[in-house]
Amino acid sequence: MKKIFLGLIAVAVLLTGAVSVSQAQVFKLSLWGDICIPNESKTGGLELAIGTQTQEVIGVQLAFIYAQADELVGLQSALVSMTNNGQGVQWSFVNLADKFQGAQLSAVNWSKDVTGFQLSWVNNAESINGLQIGVVNIAGQMKGLQIGLVNIIKNNYEFFPVFPFFNFCF
Repeated sequence: MKKIFLGLIAVAVLLTGAVSVSQAQVFKLSLWGDICIPNESKTGGLELAIGTQTQEVIGVQLAFIYAQADELVGLQSALVSMTNNGQGVQWSFVNLADKFQGAQLSAVNWSKDVTGFQLSWVNNAESINGLQIGVVNIAGQMKGLQIGLVNIIKNNYEFFPVFPFFNFCF
């Protein structure tokens, strides 16, 4: 588990080098919300926090309780992670996202629009292109595959809307 975590951090740091960052802090230390050093809205490297809200993170955002980024490119990890528009990896107990591209790994994933992979006990997405693996998988619209105990694709006209063990819609 430790090797996977370090590998994800390395990938996020490598992504940081591939993206141009203007007027962003390389390192940010946050206590809670806007109580942080430096008090900037953009982070282009590593952000460590107990709880944080940052407008833009390109790199790694690690928080103990809560991590929120309006725009995220890289790795986000906390007890609860949230992003409006994210690319990369969310690895938390609860992941929340409006639009996400990449991998969401948690106990609960709750998203509107996902392109990629969700691994969790409970996965919920209004729209997903990709793969859901969990005990309960729920999708409003899907192009992809669900693997789990209960699999629900609300607008599935190719197979069954509810099916045990797997479900798909392409």
